[in-house]
Amino acid sequence: MPGNKNALARTTIVSAGDMSQATVTSSVGKIEFLDNIGIQVNITAGTPSGAFDVQVSADHTEDNLGNVTNAGNWISLGSTYTSTITSGSPSNVYFDLYGLSSLFIRLLYTKSSGTGTFNAYLVGKSI
Repeated sequence: MPGNKNALARTTIVSAGDMSQATVTSSVGKIEFLDNIGIQVNITAGTPSGAFDVQVSADHTEDNLGNVTNAGNWISLGSTYTSTITSGSPSNVYFDLYGLSSLFIRLLYTKSSGTGTFNAYLVGKSI
């Protein structure tokens, strides 16, 4: 008899992110009970240079309606979960994350130069 699996259907965490800003922070995704997480970034216009960082938090909290009750502290997962883009044509980035122990996740874009627009999506599933 198969067990129950948890899944997070594709969720938009950034829509038309403005890469001319110094930073763009995605909405927060709750990843409790999920073993595998994917974040896809589609750069749709412009010639930006900068870096995308995956960040996690164990002390961010939300109520049952998704209202933030504690903003928490956000920690970048480090160079393994950072993607630097250089000026050029629009491109895509994908982060494939396994076995994260955090409860919440988000994406941070930090601009170096240029402008552009991007969309980002979060998916997840249990093993």
